[in-house]
Order: sequence, then structure tokens, then C-alpha cells
Amino acid sequence: ENISFEVRGGEIVGLAGLVGAGRSEVARAIFGLDKVDAGVITLNEAVLRSGNLRGVMRAGVCLVPEDRKRQGLVLMMGGQQNVSLSLLDRLRELFWLDRRKQRATAGEFFARLNIKTASLDAPVSSLSGGNQQKVVLAKWLARRPKLLIVDEPTRGVDVGAKRAIHELLDELALSGIPILLISSELPELIALSTRIIVLRAGRIVGELPHAQATQENVLRLMTGV
Repeated sequence: ENISFEVRGGEIVGLAGLVGAGRSEVARAIFGLDKVDAGVITLNEAVLRSGNLRGVMRAGVCLVPEDRKRQGLVLMMGGQQNVSLSLLDRLRELFWLDRRKQRATAGEFFARLNIKTASLDAPVSSLSGGNQQKVVLAKWLARRPKLLIVDEPTRGVDVGAKRAIHELLDELALSGIPILLISSELPELIALSTRIIVLRAGRIVGELPHAQATQENVLRLMTGV
């Protein structure tokens, strides 16, 4: 209720809160997976119609979900096919898929994110957790996002992959892409965020600039103590 905030170009805005605070629900509403009861969501002054997932994607909103295996990937498909799932409208030529463009796009982002795989067609189920998460990121970066929402971007990945994902998010923000970051790891949220918005029981209860975003201050707002 009464959720109102902005994410500006070049910012990483963190959403903090305990389980059930409403962080993922906010992300789903912005992305169009859930309809909102009231209010307006705008991107670069254009109004995004609530619940219109296709329109929201075309406007440039991208969501990396919190559960990559259930929500972010088709595990039995290859990395190339997973990357192209978000791009079917751009890879289609009449009734056919442009296989050459599909492979070139996947190759570009596999190289950019340093995804380790035997081949672009290897099932993503055979990849490590970190490389699977990079495939999810590659799928959405290939759409050239105008707003990137990342929900638990480093859950279940090793230290090396976590560092690479952090560096990627910093790089994307420096390039001017606004990022909304949801993470249950407070050190990650504090280190990456320009400012942190704290939710509790479905409401915004505070906002902290980076300089004031200590674990103590964030936890105090999260718990209401």
C-alpha cells in the first residue's frame, strides 16, 4: 500500500525488507505480472498499463526473477535458446526464426558475461549455478533494458560468480541503466545501492542514502525496533 518511489538513470536502488515485506510483489507489479489496484507506473514519462506484460517488455522493463530454475530458465534447453526466449519478437522473420541472428546474439552475451559452457546449445541444466544465473542476465540484457529489476541476483552462486555479477551491475548503472535491486543479503544491498528503500508489511517505512545505509539502520527499519 502507498508504494511510491523513483529509480533514475545511473542509480542502483535497493529494496530491503524481511520475508513477506512485499519486495518481490513490487517487482512483479512493475513488470506487469501482477495488476495493481490503483496508481500509475511510468517509464520515461510513458505510462505502463498494469498487467500488460508484453507492453511492459516492449517499453524496456526487464526482470531477473529470484528463482532462476523455476522462473528464469528452461533447464532442458540450451543457453542459446534460453537467451532468445526474451527476443522472439526481434528474431522473427515472418513466420521463421532467424537462426543466424539468434546464434550471434547468444554468442555476444555469452562472451560479454564470460559464461562457461561446452557449447551454446548445451542444456543449461549442465551449467554451474553461477553460469545459469549469467544466462538469465544475458537473456534480459540482450533486450537492451531501459529499467532492469534484479531479484536475488546472487542467490546460490559461488564467490567468483557473485563478484562478476556485482561488477556487471555496477557497469550497467555507470552506463546509465536504472536498476532496482532486491536482495536478502544486507552486505550486498548496502555495497551496491545508491540508496535503499525499506519495506515492512507491504509499506515503505524509510529510505536511506548510501552514506547512512548501515546494517544497523537498515535492520531497525526492517524490523520496526
